[in-house]
Amino acid sequence: MKNFARLTAAAMCAVMLLGGCGSKSTDNGKATEEYVADQNLNAPGEFPVCKEKVTITVGIPKDPLVQDYDTNLYTKLLEEKMNCDIQFSYLPASAAEAQQKLELMVSAGGNDLPDVIVNVPISDSTISRYASKGFIVPLNEYYDNSAYYLNDVCEKEPELKKMITMTDGNIYVVPRYLKIMQNELGYRMWIYEPWLKKLGLEMPKTLDEFYNVLKAFKEQDPNGNGMADEIPLLGATNGGESWFKDFIAAAYQPIDPQSKYLYPENGKIKAAYIQPEYKEAIKYMNKLCSEGLLSPSSFTGDAAQCKQTVQNPNGVQVGAFTSMAPTYLSSSDERKEGYKILPPLTQEDGTGYSVYAASIPVNAFYITKNCKNPEAAFRMGDIMMSEEMTIHSRFGQKGTDWLEPTESQKSMFDSMGYAAKINPVLTWGAPQNSHWQNGAAGYRSYELSFSTVDSGTNIFETEIANKLQTYMDRIPKEYITKLIYTEDEIDTVNEIQQNIDAYKTDNITRFIIGDLDIESGWDSYVDELKKIGVDELVKISQDAYDRLK
Repeated sequence: MKNFARLTAAAMCAVMLLGGCGSKSTDNGKATEEYVADQNLNAPGEFPVCKEKVTITVGIPKDPLVQDYDTNLYTKLLEEKMNCDIQFSYLPASAAEAQQKLELMVSAGGNDLPDVIVNVPISDSTISRYASKGFIVPLNEYYDNSAYYLNDVCEKEPELKKMITMTDGNIYVVPRYLKIMQNELGYRMWIYEPWLKKLGLEMPKTLDEFYNVLKAFKEQDPNGNGMADEIPLLGATNGGESWFKDFIAAAYQPIDPQSKYLYPENGKIKAAYIQPEYKEAIKYMNKLCSEGLLSPSSFTGDAAQCKQTVQNPNGVQVGAFTSMAPTYLSSSDERKEGYKILPPLTQEDGTGYSVYAASIPVNAFYITKNCKNPEAAFRMGDIMMSEEMTIHSRFGQKGTDWLEPTESQKSMFDSMGYAAKINPVLTWGAPQNSHWQNGAAGYRSYELSFSTVDSGTNIFETEIANKLQTYMDRIPKEYITKLIYTEDEIDTVNEIQQNIDAYKTDNITRFIIGDLDIESGWDSYVDELKKIGVDELVKISQDAYDRLK
């Protein structure tokens, strides 16, 4: 009775969200109401899934840290729940190479495609292109009639189906949807606290206070070596060390790199980099640069050079930089404990945002035209979405690779009200045979992502946990989750975006370092972006945003 109620609620939800989704697509792309259940399957929620054993071939990038996919504990548990034999067809470990291999298989007619493709994160436009040619199959009927764990996920995340529904009204994927607030707010500034204390300064809160702190770092010899060798603020041209521009710009307006710097305001999409607020951000950074507070090498050196400077063996040289975590300082380096997170800066009137990129589902699991048991294959993806399998895919086997916390153990985010659920034992990043290195479909809620026990050994994780709320408090009220474009739209968007990126990046750098005058050159900069097509890009994105809403 419970299963029937859950299925009915999910089916009603699907109809409301998708307006007729849940039906079978025909060759002309239109839907029918036909659904014929696979008689070899038990009811959703009953295990094993298959009455008679079936074979399912799975194409997957071969992660070098997984010792043997055939004997892997995650594989064995999946086979047990399914009553199936999983046969692997390996793709290159590199995502780009795996995508290229898949494209070659499709170009050759698709006869060599395995039943299921897992962990090859192809784009929505590629999904639509493969689907339009019949290489992957729609899953609407299975979402409506054969899902179990996905029903729970969709009830908890009512926006999820919208984010995985293509513009033709069909769903072709089972996603990997990992909601990790630590990553959503990954653009963090780190500042060397011992310098603040030595100079009698408070942690800066506003742009003006940050400027005064950087000026003190430059002029008052906080490292005490008698030389003016301090670098108040250091960035780089790539990696997390390049995020300093976005961190500062967010004090003026919402900044979302994931959405290519588009953001909604009262429901209307704007391009951040042509707004007057962005001009003010550039003027601020130009001031820092012209006064020697922002190192010019931030625009010429890469992340490796930035890290080398921070690691200066002769003592602390860098006052502040951006990164998810300054993990390039070795565990034996005492200086690492001095770098603390700077909360998002604001203007004097309190305006300011954290750089925010919402968690979005990844296209992690899709079924090809060659699959003889597509509903059984869908059930495999459905099982992957359970909390049990999501945990196993990342942490391994319960009782050996991870333990239930004791009563005295707290999560790293206990102060935010999140209880401990997982005490990891298996080291992440080492060769193992317990899981697929998180390389499957799955769903991780905030409650789960915040539930790891605080071991007390990772000072950066503890610092992030202690300061994350200050970033959460500055998340914009409106933001883009995911924009899904039509095939025609994506071609236009990609072309315009590529040209915008090249022109914008070069000119913003020249404005900041003073090679171009921001006052006399701003209007020409905006006009050129309009010629490139920024207004058309915003219009297309507005249409996609409206469809999602």
